[in-house]
Amino acid sequence: MSVTGERPAARRSVIRLRAVPPWLPLSGWDGGEPDEPGQVLLVDNRGLLHERIRAALAGRHLLDCVSDPQKAVLAAAEKSYELVLINLDLDGYDGLRLCSQLRSLQRTRQIPLLIIVDPDDHQRMIRALDMGVNDYLMRPIDRQELLARANTQIRRSRFTTRLRDNVQQSMELAVTDALTGLYNRRHLDTQVAGLLDNAATRGTPLSVLAIDVDYFKTVNDTHGHDAGDRVLQELAHRIRKNTRSLDLAFRTGGEEFVIVLPATDRSVALKVAERLRRSVSGRAFNAGARSGPLPITISVGIASFDSPNDTLDDLLKRADLALYRAKREGRNRVIADAA
Repeated sequence: MSVTGERPAARRSVIRLRAVPPWLPLSGWDGGEPDEPGQVLLVDNRGLLHERIRAALAGRHLLDCVSDPQKAVLAAAEKSYELVLINLDLDGYDGLRLCSQLRSLQRTRQIPLLIIVDPDDHQRMIRALDMGVNDYLMRPIDRQELLARANTQIRRSRFTTRLRDNVQQSMELAVTDALTGLYNRRHLDTQVAGLLDNAATRGTPLSVLAIDVDYFKTVNDTHGHDAGDRVLQELAHRIRKNTRSLDLAFRTGGEEFVIVLPATDRSVALKVAERLRRSVSGRAFNAGARSGPLPITISVGIASFDSPNDTLDDLLKRADLALYRAKREGRNRVIADAA
């Protein structure tokens, strides 16, 4: 040991290497900076880290500094930060509590957290890691180490975000129709089962609309399948505009659609169906046809939940029979099954 009591440089470097968590670095994560600057938030009310961290990240990442821990939570929830740096030794506030708050909120729980701790503060460092903190730095801060760890966490954050978005997209594709964006036929069985159970146990009404585009084959044969696709997309748009957020709309076949109306009896379902029919017939569809906008009409059949023994197949069958009757009676009309 030197006369001043400071550790020799070689000894300090060994300790710094031991500060690297065993899961870092991972192949493919280190050795490079993110393609775009990251949004970084520093939480420090002691004023000791701001300039040093800003200098380390300058030209590479964008840094905001907040001294009030509660304001930091609000800032992290409102802005899309990719890394939060926290001085664990905050003045008058428990840094672990701040970490816990950020991990417990829906909008901040995925943001990487990197804490800055004293070399002898092992217990709080371990507690922070246990509650989900991603990484740590020990004082005194080395600029290159700070930059390397910030790069790693930002790249991981972006990779995780891409994975999460891809999973979400895959889930949506599994239950939605690619052309119209409405739910697909496969999703109809699983989605409506709970609504039927609720109607049976609580006695709440429920209705189903079966919809078919009139003379759709003529649209395809005369104007081409591209025009037919645009008609279906525009119809899906008008269905959304004329139904509530709690109503469920499905494309079940080529030009066939089903709308499930929870908490809706037959009389109200008739009004909904009639409003949709007028919305379709009242304004021609701009489907890209050379002849100009196309007049389109729909036929609608309605079935309502009448008995605790009613199944989804029962409702769909009755709605289809009402739809066929609407077709036979001239199309462009709404028919309800027998009460």
